[in-house]
Order: sequence, then C-alpha cells, then structure tokens
Amino acid sequence: MQDVLNEKLTLVSITINTFSGYRRATREHIAALGGSLPDSAAITEGSIKVFPCDGTKALQTVRRGIFRKLQAKGVRALGSQNVFAVLTDDLPEIEKEVADAEAEFKAEVNALEANYDQMFEAHVAANPEAEAIIRSLKVDRATAIAKCRFSSDVFKIAPFVREGQSEEEGVEGIVRGLGRQLYEEISSEMEKLLKNDAFAKNQRVGQKSLRPLKAAVQKMKKLSFLDPSVEGAITLITDILKALPQEGYIQGQSFLTLEKLVETMSDADMLLNAASKVKNGIPACDVLFPPAPQAAKATEVEEVAQATEPAAPVAPVAVPPGSVAQQHVVMLPPIPAANVPTSTKGAGASVSDKLGQLGIVPPPAPVRAAPVLRPREALKTNSLMF
Repeated sequence: MQDVLNEKLTLVSITINTFSGYRRATREHIAALGGSLPDSAAITEGSIKVFPCDGTKALQTVRRGIFRKLQAKGVRALGSQNVFAVLTDDLPEIEKEVADAEAEFKAEVNALEANYDQMFEAHVAANPEAEAIIRSLKVDRATAIAKCRFSSDVFKIAPFVREGQSEEEGVEGIVRGLGRQLYEEISSEMEKLLKNDAFAKNQRVGQKSLRPLKAAVQKMKKLSFLDPSVEGAITLITDILKALPQEGYIQGQSFLTLEKLVETMSDADMLLNAASKVKNGIPACDVLFPPAPQAAKATEVEEVAQATEPAAPVAPVAVPPGSVAQQHVVMLPPIPAANVPTSTKGAGASVSDKLGQLGIVPPPAPVRAAPVLRPREALKTNSLMF
C-alpha cells in the first residue's frame, strides 16, 4: 500500500485569502455616534460592511472555480479544506489549472486596487445614514490589497511512524482515511441533489439531474484504489443508471428507483454498506429494494413440511427456463406518468410511502418489501458484515 502514497497520490495545497469588506465597531466608534448604531443595510448584527461585497466578488469566483476543479479530481486530505489528494498522473494538468487561476486572481486584484477608492465612495453614497461609521472604519487601499493572497504547494504524504507501529500500518491508516473521505464527499453532493426542488417537490426529473451521479462515478473510478468497496459503489450506481430512461423525463417507477439510489448515496454509511453488498454479489436492485423476509420464512416452513411427509413417487416435472431458482431480479410493473397521484408530491414522503400510494403490488415470488434502513449506529460499527 506504500505505492499509493509514493506513486499514485500527490497532495496539492491551495490558499486563497481575500478582503472581506467587514469590520467590527468598537465601543469608541459606537460612543462617537451617540451610543447606538444607525439603521442601515450596511450594518448587520455584530459587523459593519465598510466595503461592497461586489467589489471582491470576482476574487471569490476564482477561488470557487479552482476548488471545484480540485474537488472533482481528488479528495480533501489531512482534515483540511485547502489540501487535496489527487492522482499523480493528473498533476501536470492540475498545476496548469492552478497557474491559470493564480494569474486570473492577480488580474482581479490589480483591477480591485485601481478601482478601490471609487468603489468605497459608491458604497458610502448607497448608505448615507451610516456614512460616519463607514468612513471611520475604512480600510485603506494598501491594507485591503495586502490581504488578497494566492499561494499553492505540491508535496507527498510521509506518515509518522510511532513506537511499536510499522510503516505499513501508518500508511494503511492514511489511505483508509482518504477512502472514507471519498464516501463523505460523494454523500455530501447527493444530499445537495436530494434537496433540489426536482426531488423535494416534483415526481420527475430531467436527464441533467443525473450529472452529479455520473460525476461521482468518474471520481470513484479514479480513486477506487483507496477502498476495495468503491468498485461495488461504482457497480451499484451504473447498474441503476442503465435501468433508467436514457432520454426524456425520469418519472413513475423509474423516479422512485432513482430517488432511492440518491437517498442511499446521501449517507456515507448507507453507501458503504450498499457498496459492500454489491461487491459481494448481491444485485443492485436487491440492495435498494431487498426481498421481504416473509418470503424466506414461508419457503423454510414449506421445506420442513415436505421433509416430515412420507416420500411418494412423483413424476418428474419439467422446470421452465424462467424458474424462481434462476430469477434474480423482479421488475416492478411500469406505471404511466398520468397515474402518478399528486399526493406523493411531498418533500417528507418516504420512498416506501410513495410505492404504496402508487398502488404497486409486486409479483408473489420473491415479494419486494418496503425499504428497511438499518440504524446508522449499526452501519458504522458493522458496515462490512452481512
């Protein structure tokens, strides 16, 4: 596993600081104004806006852009929001993107410096009732520009080996932590997707809603060496996506299946548990909608009853090709979009409630049960045991 740190991964650190445009008023400032602050849009609880936020908006845009690119190609490392573990093979492309972002940042800083005083005066004019305190708290141009900094570093991970610990154990701990971070970041993106109006209010989504899932698959493919179960997560997502409509809206039964997938992916423990099951050979559909335990119990009772009865000659029976023994996945009946009741369009409705409201009655063998989620505590302590 040492090759993961020595050859496959490289750490990229990005530090971007900007001038916030806010300052706190001291007691002296407030006393000079008669003991109270004026009612103004430039004054919020605990802070004074002494410079317009639009003035540094371009700098924040550059920052978000480069962080988004690094997030797509790697995972945050060392518990930092500014350090990313990326593939060493991708480093030349990443370094170019970082250099481009730094050049763009410096250009925006130069523009800010040239227009700083003009922007400040426009801000004062827009908030005349707070002019006195804004001018008294003004940050001079040189100080504000000095706060705008862009720096980057590239380095390798060198684990600290404690007494009684082998180097391999130290490396394994770091890699395991990065694997967990990968699941956490995927889950965070899916949680945002689940809160989107398309999922929260509607009962159908367009093909664009699948982009975050496809991006998650691409990211996991690059970093699958961090955790063996990641391959199972990739299979889980790709198998479900293949079963969905490839064009037009996703609605009805397909929507419920997609929603269940996103719900599973929105929790790191649930996703890890599901990925491990798929890797162990359980079909993706059975992982999302497991067969009802009642069906298994009925089969066991029938087998016991047959074992207690006296044996009798029975003529051989031909088993058709589509027998239950060969059947792995039972597809739910298709539901026309027009038959989807409006009562299911609730943000708080669970997938199981929506299945019942849609009137879906699965075939008798095996019977699909309503999804049963394990307690999060159990998943955390026993996520790989089934």
